[in-house]
Amino acid sequence: MNRDPQTTEEADLTEIGALLAPAYRTLGQLYLEPPAEPTVDAIRTWCERVTDGSLPPDIEEAVDTIGTAETDPDTLRSAFTRLLQGVSYGESTPPPYESMYVDEMLNGPSTTEVEAFYFEMGVDLAVEDELIDHAGYELSFLAELCERGDREAQLGFIRTHLGDWLPEFHEVAMDERGGGEPPAFYRGVFSLTESLLELHAEMLEEDDD
Repeated sequence: MNRDPQTTEEADLTEIGALLAPAYRTLGQLYLEPPAEPTVDAIRTWCERVTDGSLPPDIEEAVDTIGTAETDPDTLRSAFTRLLQGVSYGESTPPPYESMYVDEMLNGPSTTEVEAFYFEMGVDLAVEDELIDHAGYELSFLAELCERGDREAQLGFIRTHLGDWLPEFHEVAMDERGGGEPPAFYRGVFSLTESLLELHAEMLEEDDD
């Protein structure tokens, strides 16, 4: 029996969303918390699952970097503090809050916009001691949208929020300020996150055409 091409495409996008949801959720943890062994194992397991030679080169490279990187706990904990907590103004990378990169201040107008997006979608994230526009929470929110299969909301959130500012954070984090180039593991995490967001948005946009 022949399958309707549109139905096939929708099924493919549903499968892609189901595949991306655990990646976004685990990546979100890696932006929020020092990398514990279970989290590192989880992202490596996901990378092994998708590695079949058919992914775009940038994703394949990021997957390979994560899979082969050294994961010494002390080194990664130190890198997490420098890269993702912004502990030393002017020396550490400004932490990954959307308002920091869009408004150049914490808890700016973009924070309210992100919170409104969450509220509109009926998502209540368990936020503790962080502003709602942290990259880790935004990735967790996108994972929730993938699990729901809401493609319009996924594309809207990537293009107007997460995918619009996170590349700037990655660019700043990848330079040599505040202690040198990030460890390979974090380089892979940043590259994988950005590449997945771009591929995801492109596929959703193609579906709209």
